[in-house]
Amino acid sequence: MKNVTKLLTVILSLLLVIVAGCKKKDISNDSGGIFANSEPLCFTAEEDSATISMKRIGYVELNPIPNIEYSYDKVVWRTFTAESTVITLKNTGDKVYFRGNNPHGLNVNLEENNSFIRFETNDKKTAVSGNLMSLIDPTCRLTKVPDYCFCDLFNGAKITTPPELPATTLGKRCYGGLFSCCTELKTAPELPATKLAKECYVSMFLYCTSLKVAPKLPATTLAADCYADMFDSSGILEAPELPATTLADGCYACMFYYCKNITTAPELPATTLAPACYSSMFHNCDNLTAVPELPATTLANYCYTFMFEECDGITLTPRLPATTLADYCYSEMFSGCHNLTTVLELPATTLANNCYEKMFNDCINLRNAPEILPATTLAEHCYERMFYHCIKLESAPELPATTLVNRCYLSMFLYCSSLKSIKVHFTEWGDDYDTAFWVAEVSSNGIFYCPNSLPQEYGVERIPYWWNVVTF
Repeated sequence: MKNVTKLLTVILSLLLVIVAGCKKKDISNDSGGIFANSEPLCFTAEEDSATISMKRIGYVELNPIPNIEYSYDKVVWRTFTAESTVITLKNTGDKVYFRGNNPHGLNVNLEENNSFIRFETNDKKTAVSGNLMSLIDPTCRLTKVPDYCFCDLFNGAKITTPPELPATTLGKRCYGGLFSCCTELKTAPELPATKLAKECYVSMFLYCTSLKVAPKLPATTLAADCYADMFDSSGILEAPELPATTLADGCYACMFYYCKNITTAPELPATTLAPACYSSMFHNCDNLTAVPELPATTLANYCYTFMFEECDGITLTPRLPATTLADYCYSEMFSGCHNLTTVLELPATTLANNCYEKMFNDCINLRNAPEILPATTLAEHCYERMFYHCIKLESAPELPATTLVNRCYLSMFLYCSSLKSIKVHFTEWGDDYDTAFWVAEVSSNGIFYCPNSLPQEYGVERIPYWWNVVTF
Protein backbone atom coordinates (compact mmCIF):
# COMPACT_ATOMS: atom_id res chain seq x y z
CA MET A 1 0.00 0.00 0.00
CA LYS A 2 2.87 2.33 0.84
CA ASN A 3 4.40 1.66 -2.59
CA VAL A 4 1.11 2.45 -4.33
CA THR A 5 0.78 5.69 -2.37
CA LYS A 6 4.35 6.61 -3.21
CA LEU A 7 3.74 5.87 -6.92
CA LEU A 8 0.60 8.02 -6.95
CA THR A 9 2.50 10.85 -5.30
CA VAL A 10 5.20 10.71 -7.97
CA ILE A 11 2.62 10.67 -10.79
CA LEU A 12 0.79 13.63 -9.28
CA SER A 13 4.02 15.56 -8.96
CA LEU A 14 4.85 14.92 -12.61
CA LEU A 15 1.40 16.10 -13.68
CA LEU A 16 1.81 19.31 -11.71
CA VAL A 17 5.17 19.91 -13.37
CA ILE A 18 3.62 19.39 -16.82
CA VAL A 19 0.72 21.74 -16.07
CA ALA A 20 3.07 24.39 -14.72
CA GLY A 21 5.26 24.05 -17.81
CA CYS A 22 2.29 24.47 -20.09
CA LYS A 23 1.18 27.62 -18.30
CA LYS A 24 4.65 29.08 -18.54
CA LYS A 25 4.59 28.55 -22.28
CA ASP A 26 1.10 30.05 -22.74
CA ILE A 27 -0.43 26.68 -23.50
CA SER A 28 -3.98 25.83 -22.54
CA ASN A 29 -4.88 22.47 -21.03
CA ASP A 30 -8.60 23.13 -21.33
CA SER A 31 -10.62 20.48 -23.08
CA GLY A 32 -13.51 22.85 -23.62
CA GLY A 33 -14.36 26.53 -23.82
CA ILE A 34 -12.90 28.65 -26.59
CA PHE A 35 -10.10 26.11 -27.09
CA ALA A 36 -12.50 23.24 -27.74
CA ASN A 37 -12.12 23.64 -31.52
CA SER A 38 -8.88 21.99 -32.55
CA GLU A 39 -10.05 21.89 -36.16
CA PRO A 40 -7.13 23.18 -38.27
CA LEU A 41 -7.46 26.19 -40.53
CA CYS A 42 -9.70 25.28 -43.44
CA PHE A 43 -10.54 26.82 -46.83
CA THR A 44 -13.82 25.74 -48.46
CA ALA A 45 -14.52 26.61 -52.09
CA GLU A 46 -17.73 28.56 -52.64
CA GLU A 47 -17.18 28.52 -56.38
CA ASP A 48 -15.58 26.01 -58.72
CA SER A 49 -11.85 26.29 -59.46
CA ALA A 50 -10.90 28.34 -56.42
CA THR A 51 -7.15 28.54 -55.87
CA ILE A 52 -5.14 29.10 -52.68
CA SER A 53 -1.47 29.98 -52.56
CA MET A 54 0.94 31.99 -50.45
CA LYS A 55 3.08 34.92 -51.51
CA ARG A 56 5.97 36.70 -49.88
CA ILE A 57 5.53 40.47 -49.77
CA GLY A 58 8.71 42.54 -49.46
CA TYR A 59 12.28 42.46 -50.66
CA VAL A 60 13.94 40.25 -48.06
CA GLU A 61 13.77 36.48 -47.79
CA LEU A 62 11.77 35.16 -44.88
CA ASN A 63 13.97 33.85 -42.11
CA PRO A 64 13.08 31.37 -40.83
CA ILE A 65 10.79 30.04 -43.55
CA PRO A 66 7.45 29.04 -41.97
CA ASN A 67 6.85 25.33 -41.53
CA ILE A 68 3.38 24.73 -43.06
CA GLU A 69 1.57 21.59 -44.22
CA TYR A 70 -1.72 21.04 -46.05
CA SER A 71 -4.18 18.16 -46.29
CA TYR A 72 -7.47 17.36 -48.03
CA ASP A 73 -8.56 14.81 -45.43
CA LYS A 74 -6.62 15.69 -42.21
CA VAL A 75 -4.90 12.28 -42.51
CA VAL A 76 -2.26 12.68 -45.21
CA TRP A 77 -0.26 15.89 -44.82
CA ARG A 78 2.04 17.41 -47.44
CA THR A 79 4.60 20.22 -47.29
CA PHE A 80 3.24 23.62 -48.32
CA THR A 81 5.87 25.99 -49.71
CA ALA A 82 5.13 29.69 -49.95
CA GLU A 83 5.42 31.10 -53.49
CA SER A 84 5.51 27.69 -55.15
CA THR A 85 2.60 25.54 -53.90
CA VAL A 86 -0.76 26.35 -55.51
CA ILE A 87 -3.86 24.44 -54.42
CA THR A 88 -6.87 24.23 -56.71
CA LEU A 89 -10.29 23.32 -55.29
CA LYS A 90 -12.03 22.12 -58.44
CA ASN A 91 -15.56 21.87 -57.12
CA THR A 92 -17.70 24.01 -54.87
CA GLY A 93 -17.56 22.53 -51.38
CA ASP A 94 -14.05 21.09 -51.72
CA LYS A 95 -11.84 21.72 -48.68
CA VAL A 96 -8.17 22.04 -47.82
CA TYR A 97 -6.67 22.19 -44.31
CA PHE A 98 -3.50 23.86 -43.04
CA ARG A 99 -1.32 23.38 -39.99
CA GLY A 100 2.21 24.25 -38.95
CA ASN A 101 4.74 24.26 -36.15
CA ASN A 102 5.85 27.89 -35.89
CA PRO A 103 5.81 28.76 -32.19
CA HIS A 104 7.64 32.03 -32.81
CA GLY A 105 5.15 33.15 -35.46
CA LEU A 106 4.90 33.27 -39.24
CA ASN A 107 6.63 36.63 -39.66
CA VAL A 108 9.40 36.46 -37.09
CA ASN A 109 11.58 39.29 -38.42
CA LEU A 110 8.92 41.54 -39.93
CA GLU A 111 10.04 44.56 -37.94
CA GLU A 112 13.61 44.16 -39.21
CA ASN A 113 13.15 43.13 -42.85
CA ASN A 114 9.64 44.40 -43.67
CA SER A 115 8.74 41.15 -45.44
CA PHE A 116 5.83 38.85 -44.68
CA ILE A 117 3.71 36.12 -46.24
CA ARG A 118 0.00 36.12 -46.99
CA PHE A 119 -2.59 33.83 -48.52
CA GLU A 120 -3.60 34.65 -52.06
CA THR A 121 -6.76 33.56 -53.86
CA ASN A 122 -8.03 33.94 -57.39
CA ASP A 123 -11.35 35.65 -58.17
CA LYS A 124 -13.37 32.73 -56.79
CA LYS A 125 -14.91 33.09 -53.34
CA THR A 126 -13.81 30.84 -50.49
CA ALA A 127 -14.97 30.45 -46.89
CA VAL A 128 -12.39 30.15 -44.12
CA SER A 129 -13.04 28.28 -40.87
CA GLY A 130 -11.20 26.34 -38.17
CA ASN A 131 -8.65 27.61 -35.70
CA LEU A 132 -6.04 30.03 -37.04
CA MET A 133 -3.64 28.99 -34.28
CA SER A 134 -3.13 25.69 -36.13
CA LEU A 135 -0.62 27.53 -38.32
CA ILE A 136 1.74 28.01 -35.38
CA ASP A 137 0.64 25.14 -33.11
CA PRO A 138 -0.89 22.01 -34.67
CA THR A 139 -2.54 21.11 -31.34
CA CYS A 140 -4.34 24.50 -31.22
CA ARG A 141 -3.51 24.82 -27.51
CA LEU A 142 -1.23 27.86 -27.69
CA THR A 143 -2.94 30.88 -26.10
CA LYS A 144 -0.53 33.67 -27.01
CA VAL A 145 0.03 35.09 -30.48
CA PRO A 146 3.67 36.15 -31.11
CA ASP A 147 4.63 39.57 -32.45
CA TYR A 148 3.68 40.16 -36.12
CA CYS A 149 2.56 36.55 -36.38
CA PHE A 150 -0.51 36.83 -38.65
CA CYS A 151 0.09 40.35 -39.93
CA ASP A 152 -1.70 40.87 -43.30
CA LEU A 153 -2.20 37.12 -43.64
CA PHE A 154 -5.44 37.36 -45.65
CA ASN A 155 -4.89 40.86 -47.03
CA GLY A 156 -6.90 41.16 -50.25
CA ALA A 157 -8.02 37.52 -50.32
CA LYS A 158 -11.52 36.79 -51.64
CA ILE A 159 -12.81 35.17 -48.46
CA THR A 160 -16.35 35.44 -47.08
CA THR A 161 -15.93 34.11 -43.52
CA PRO A 162 -13.00 34.23 -41.07
CA PRO A 163 -11.30 31.53 -39.00
CA GLU A 164 -11.49 31.45 -35.22
CA LEU A 165 -9.05 33.64 -33.27
CA PRO A 166 -9.23 32.21 -29.74
CA ALA A 167 -5.98 33.57 -28.27
CA THR A 168 -6.29 35.64 -25.11
CA THR A 169 -2.83 37.24 -25.12
CA LEU A 170 -1.67 39.12 -28.20
CA GLY A 171 1.71 40.23 -29.54
CA LYS A 172 2.77 43.41 -31.28
CA ARG A 173 0.88 43.93 -34.57
CA CYS A 174 -0.02 40.23 -34.54
CA TYR A 175 -3.37 40.71 -36.33
CA GLY A 176 -2.38 43.93 -38.10
CA GLY A 177 -4.10 44.11 -41.48
CA LEU A 178 -5.24 40.51 -41.09
CA PHE A 179 -8.37 40.95 -43.24
CA SER A 180 -7.43 44.25 -44.84
CA CYS A 181 -9.03 44.71 -48.29
CA CYS A 182 -11.09 41.51 -47.91
CA THR A 183 -14.09 43.15 -49.55
CA GLU A 184 -16.14 39.91 -49.56
CA LEU A 185 -15.74 39.27 -45.81
CA LYS A 186 -19.24 39.24 -44.32
CA THR A 187 -18.63 38.20 -40.70
CA ALA A 188 -15.97 38.91 -38.11
CA PRO A 189 -14.44 36.39 -35.71
CA GLU A 190 -14.82 36.63 -31.94
CA LEU A 191 -11.95 38.54 -30.34
CA PRO A 192 -11.75 37.36 -26.71
CA ALA A 193 -8.28 38.72 -25.99
CA THR A 194 -7.94 40.91 -22.92
CA LYS A 195 -4.15 41.27 -22.99
CA LEU A 196 -3.43 43.52 -25.95
CA ALA A 197 -0.16 44.72 -27.46
CA LYS A 198 0.98 47.63 -29.59
CA GLU A 199 -0.86 47.75 -32.97
CA CYS A 200 -2.32 44.30 -32.36
CA TYR A 201 -5.54 45.02 -34.32
CA VAL A 202 -4.28 47.88 -36.49
CA SER A 203 -6.09 48.02 -39.88
CA MET A 204 -7.52 44.57 -39.19
CA PHE A 205 -10.77 45.15 -41.16
CA LEU A 206 -9.60 48.01 -43.36
CA TYR A 207 -11.82 48.28 -46.49
CA CYS A 208 -13.96 45.30 -45.47
CA THR A 209 -16.96 46.89 -47.16
CA SER A 210 -19.22 43.82 -46.84
CA LEU A 211 -18.68 43.54 -43.07
CA LYS A 212 -21.80 44.80 -41.27
CA VAL A 213 -21.41 43.64 -37.64
CA ALA A 214 -18.31 44.45 -35.60
CA PRO A 215 -16.97 41.94 -33.05
CA LYS A 216 -17.08 42.62 -29.32
CA LEU A 217 -13.93 44.18 -27.85
CA PRO A 218 -13.81 43.22 -24.17
CA ALA A 219 -10.38 44.55 -23.22
CA THR A 220 -10.44 47.22 -20.50
CA THR A 221 -6.75 48.12 -20.63
CA LEU A 222 -5.44 49.13 -24.04
CA ALA A 223 -2.04 49.29 -25.76
CA ALA A 224 -0.53 51.88 -28.10
CA ASP A 225 -2.36 52.04 -31.44
CA CYS A 226 -4.12 48.75 -30.63
CA TYR A 227 -7.37 49.63 -32.46
CA ALA A 228 -5.93 52.21 -34.86
CA ASP A 229 -7.66 52.07 -38.29
CA MET A 230 -9.31 48.82 -37.22
CA PHE A 231 -12.59 49.41 -39.12
CA ASP A 232 -11.37 52.15 -41.44
CA SER A 233 -13.67 52.39 -44.51
CA SER A 234 -15.54 49.21 -43.54
CA GLY A 235 -19.27 48.61 -43.89
CA ILE A 236 -20.11 48.14 -40.20
CA LEU A 237 -23.53 49.48 -39.19
CA GLU A 238 -22.80 50.03 -35.51
CA ALA A 239 -19.68 50.62 -33.46
CA PRO A 240 -18.94 48.03 -30.76
CA GLU A 241 -18.97 48.90 -27.07
CA LEU A 242 -15.65 50.28 -25.86
CA PRO A 243 -15.46 49.64 -22.11
CA ALA A 244 -11.80 50.51 -21.62
CA THR A 245 -11.00 53.15 -19.04
CA THR A 246 -7.22 52.82 -19.25
CA LEU A 247 -6.14 54.19 -22.62
CA ALA A 248 -2.83 54.28 -24.50
CA ASP A 249 -1.18 56.42 -27.17
CA GLY A 250 -3.25 56.39 -30.37
CA CYS A 251 -5.39 53.52 -29.13
CA TYR A 252 -8.57 54.55 -31.02
CA ALA A 253 -6.94 56.69 -33.72
CA CYS A 254 -8.86 56.45 -37.02
CA MET A 255 -10.73 53.43 -35.64
CA PHE A 256 -13.98 54.23 -37.50
CA TYR A 257 -12.51 56.52 -40.14
CA TYR A 258 -14.88 56.86 -43.11
CA CYS A 259 -17.43 54.40 -41.68
CA LYS A 260 -20.37 55.88 -43.56
CA ASN A 261 -23.03 53.63 -42.01
CA ILE A 262 -22.44 54.44 -38.33
CA THR A 263 -25.11 56.69 -36.82
CA THR A 264 -24.30 56.45 -33.10
CA ALA A 265 -20.98 56.53 -31.29
CA PRO A 266 -20.30 54.21 -28.33
CA GLU A 267 -19.78 55.46 -24.80
CA LEU A 268 -16.23 56.59 -24.05
CA PRO A 269 -15.95 56.37 -20.26
CA ALA A 270 -12.27 57.19 -19.76
CA THR A 271 -11.60 60.29 -17.67
CA THR A 272 -7.84 60.35 -18.23
CA LEU A 273 -6.74 60.43 -21.85
CA ALA A 274 -3.54 59.49 -23.69
CA PRO A 275 -1.76 61.24 -26.59
CA ALA A 276 -3.78 61.01 -29.83
CA CYS A 277 -6.09 58.43 -28.24
CA TYR A 278 -9.21 59.64 -30.12
CA SER A 279 -7.46 61.27 -33.06
CA SER A 280 -9.60 61.01 -36.23
CA MET A 281 -11.67 58.32 -34.50
CA PHE A 282 -14.89 59.18 -36.42
CA HIS A 283 -13.37 61.24 -39.21
CA ASN A 284 -15.76 61.52 -42.18
CA CYS A 285 -18.56 59.43 -40.60
CA ASP A 286 -21.21 61.36 -42.54
CA ASN A 287 -24.24 59.75 -40.90
CA LEU A 288 -23.05 60.02 -37.31
CA THR A 289 -25.67 62.10 -35.50
CA ALA A 290 -25.34 61.03 -31.86
CA VAL A 291 -21.98 61.88 -30.33
CA PRO A 292 -20.88 60.36 -27.02
CA GLU A 293 -20.38 62.16 -23.75
CA LEU A 294 -16.73 63.05 -23.28
CA PRO A 295 -16.21 63.09 -19.50
CA ALA A 296 -12.42 63.31 -19.54
CA THR A 297 -10.94 66.04 -17.39
CA THR A 298 -7.29 65.06 -17.83
CA LEU A 299 -6.30 65.57 -21.44
CA ALA A 300 -3.18 64.74 -23.44
CA ASN A 301 -1.50 66.13 -26.55
CA TYR A 302 -3.58 65.58 -29.71
CA CYS A 303 -6.17 63.56 -27.76
CA TYR A 304 -9.25 64.83 -29.68
CA THR A 305 -7.61 66.14 -32.83
CA PHE A 306 -9.73 65.51 -35.99
CA MET A 307 -12.05 63.31 -33.88
CA PHE A 308 -15.27 64.32 -35.69
CA GLU A 309 -13.82 66.07 -38.73
CA GLU A 310 -16.30 66.22 -41.64
CA CYS A 311 -19.10 64.49 -39.72
CA ASP A 312 -21.95 66.30 -41.45
CA GLY A 313 -24.65 64.70 -39.28
CA ILE A 314 -23.53 66.43 -36.07
CA THR A 315 -25.51 69.53 -35.08
CA LEU A 316 -24.48 69.95 -31.42
CA THR A 317 -21.14 69.46 -29.71
CA PRO A 318 -20.81 67.34 -26.56
CA ARG A 319 -19.82 68.97 -23.28
CA LEU A 320 -16.07 69.29 -22.85
CA PRO A 321 -15.55 69.68 -19.09
CA ALA A 322 -11.74 69.87 -18.96
CA THR A 323 -10.42 73.14 -17.57
CA THR A 324 -6.75 72.43 -18.26
CA LEU A 325 -5.86 71.70 -21.88
CA ALA A 326 -2.96 70.05 -23.71
CA ASP A 327 -1.11 70.85 -26.94
CA TYR A 328 -3.40 70.43 -29.99
CA CYS A 329 -6.00 68.67 -27.82
CA TYR A 330 -9.05 70.06 -29.71
CA SER A 331 -7.29 70.86 -32.97
CA GLU A 332 -9.73 70.39 -35.91
CA MET A 333 -12.00 68.34 -33.67
CA PHE A 334 -15.15 69.47 -35.56
CA SER A 335 -13.51 70.90 -38.65
CA GLY A 336 -15.75 70.61 -41.72
CA CYS A 337 -18.88 69.60 -39.75
CA HIS A 338 -21.11 71.48 -42.17
CA ASN A 339 -24.35 71.05 -40.20
CA LEU A 340 -23.00 71.90 -36.77
CA THR A 341 -25.12 74.79 -35.45
CA THR A 342 -24.36 75.04 -31.73
CA VAL A 343 -21.23 74.82 -29.60
CA LEU A 344 -21.71 74.26 -25.88
CA GLU A 345 -19.67 75.97 -23.19
CA LEU A 346 -15.88 75.67 -23.38
CA PRO A 347 -14.82 76.18 -19.74
CA ALA A 348 -11.05 75.77 -20.03
CA THR A 349 -9.03 78.41 -18.21
CA THR A 350 -5.54 76.94 -18.69
CA LEU A 351 -4.66 76.75 -22.37
CA ALA A 352 -1.87 75.03 -24.30
CA ASN A 353 -0.17 75.54 -27.64
CA ASN A 354 -2.61 75.16 -30.58
CA CYS A 355 -5.26 73.77 -28.22
CA TYR A 356 -8.27 75.15 -30.17
CA GLU A 357 -6.58 75.46 -33.57
CA LYS A 358 -9.16 75.07 -36.40
CA MET A 359 -11.59 73.46 -33.97
CA PHE A 360 -14.64 74.70 -35.94
CA ASN A 361 -12.90 75.41 -39.21
CA ASP A 362 -15.40 75.55 -42.12
CA CYS A 363 -18.49 74.86 -39.95
CA ILE A 364 -20.62 76.84 -42.38
CA ASN A 365 -23.88 76.54 -40.42
CA LEU A 366 -22.50 77.38 -36.99
CA ARG A 367 -24.62 80.14 -35.44
CA ASN A 368 -24.25 79.70 -31.68
CA ALA A 369 -20.75 79.87 -30.24
CA PRO A 370 -20.04 79.98 -26.48
CA GLU A 371 -20.66 83.40 -24.93
CA ILE A 372 -17.13 83.53 -23.58
CA LEU A 373 -13.77 81.79 -23.85
CA PRO A 374 -12.84 82.33 -20.20
CA ALA A 375 -9.06 81.90 -20.25
CA THR A 376 -7.25 85.10 -19.30
CA THR A 377 -3.77 83.80 -20.12
CA LEU A 378 -3.20 82.65 -23.69
CA ALA A 379 -0.83 80.15 -25.32
CA GLU A 380 0.87 80.18 -28.70
CA HIS A 381 -1.53 79.62 -31.61
CA CYS A 382 -4.26 78.73 -29.08
CA TYR A 383 -7.24 80.09 -31.10
CA GLU A 384 -5.66 80.04 -34.57
CA ARG A 385 -8.39 79.67 -37.25
CA MET A 386 -10.81 78.47 -34.56
CA PHE A 387 -13.87 79.83 -36.41
CA TYR A 388 -12.39 80.08 -39.90
CA HIS A 389 -15.12 80.31 -42.58
CA CYS A 390 -18.04 80.05 -40.13
CA ILE A 391 -20.11 82.16 -42.48
CA LYS A 392 -23.29 82.24 -40.34
CA LEU A 393 -21.66 83.16 -37.03
CA GLU A 394 -22.85 86.65 -36.02
CA SER A 395 -21.38 87.10 -32.54
CA ALA A 396 -17.91 86.09 -31.37
CA PRO A 397 -17.25 84.70 -27.89
CA GLU A 398 -16.01 87.28 -25.44
CA LEU A 399 -12.20 87.24 -25.20
CA PRO A 400 -11.14 88.25 -21.65
CA ALA A 401 -7.37 87.73 -22.07
CA THR A 402 -5.48 90.97 -21.40
CA THR A 403 -2.20 90.15 -23.17
CA LEU A 404 -1.61 88.66 -26.63
CA VAL A 405 0.95 85.95 -27.37
CA ASN A 406 2.48 84.55 -30.53
CA ARG A 407 -0.24 84.06 -33.18
CA CYS A 408 -2.91 83.46 -30.55
CA TYR A 409 -5.76 84.89 -32.68
CA LEU A 410 -4.24 84.25 -36.13
CA SER A 411 -7.11 84.04 -38.72
CA MET A 412 -9.52 83.30 -35.87
CA PHE A 413 -12.56 84.82 -37.64
CA LEU A 414 -11.26 84.88 -41.21
CA TYR A 415 -14.15 84.61 -43.72
CA CYS A 416 -16.84 84.87 -41.00
CA SER A 417 -18.87 87.02 -43.35
CA SER A 418 -21.85 87.45 -40.98
CA LEU A 419 -19.80 88.37 -37.90
CA LYS A 420 -21.01 91.69 -36.40
CA SER A 421 -19.80 91.68 -32.79
CA ILE A 422 -16.45 91.14 -31.03
CA LYS A 423 -15.52 91.96 -27.44
CA VAL A 424 -11.87 91.92 -26.32
CA HIS A 425 -10.03 92.83 -23.12
CA PHE A 426 -6.43 93.25 -24.24
CA THR A 427 -5.04 96.76 -23.97
CA GLU A 428 -2.24 96.65 -26.54
CA TRP A 429 -1.91 95.26 -30.04
CA GLY A 430 0.86 92.73 -30.27
CA ASP A 431 2.90 91.61 -33.25
CA ASP A 432 0.90 91.67 -36.48
CA TYR A 433 1.10 87.88 -36.58
CA ASP A 434 -0.76 87.62 -33.26
CA THR A 435 -3.94 88.83 -34.96
CA ALA A 436 -2.99 88.32 -38.62
CA PHE A 437 -6.12 88.27 -40.82
CA TRP A 438 -8.24 87.58 -37.75
CA VAL A 439 -11.09 89.81 -39.00
CA ALA A 440 -10.52 89.61 -42.76
CA GLU A 441 -13.74 89.24 -44.76
CA VAL A 442 -16.08 89.74 -41.80
CA SER A 443 -19.32 91.74 -42.09
CA SER A 444 -18.90 95.31 -43.37
CA ASN A 445 -20.71 96.68 -40.32
CA GLY A 446 -20.53 95.71 -36.66
CA ILE A 447 -19.48 96.71 -33.15
CA PHE A 448 -16.05 96.22 -31.62
CA TYR A 449 -16.01 96.32 -27.81
CA CYS A 450 -12.63 97.01 -26.20
CA PRO A 451 -10.88 98.78 -23.28
CA ASN A 452 -10.58 102.54 -23.80
CA SER A 453 -6.79 102.21 -23.58
CA LEU A 454 -6.56 100.00 -26.70
CA PRO A 455 -5.33 102.04 -29.68
CA GLN A 456 -8.12 102.27 -32.24
CA GLU A 457 -6.28 100.95 -35.27
CA TYR A 458 -8.09 99.44 -38.25
CA GLY A 459 -7.36 96.68 -40.74
CA VAL A 460 -7.51 92.91 -41.09
CA GLU A 461 -5.05 92.62 -38.16
CA ARG A 462 -6.84 95.15 -35.96
CA ILE A 463 -10.42 96.50 -35.80
CA PRO A 464 -12.55 95.70 -38.86
CA TYR A 465 -12.96 98.58 -41.26
CA TRP A 466 -16.21 100.56 -40.88
CA TRP A 467 -17.12 98.99 -37.53
CA ASN A 468 -18.22 101.14 -34.61
CA VAL A 469 -16.07 101.03 -31.50
CA VAL A 470 -17.55 100.93 -28.00
CA THR A 471 -15.05 101.27 -25.15
CA PHE A 472 -15.31 100.37 -21.48
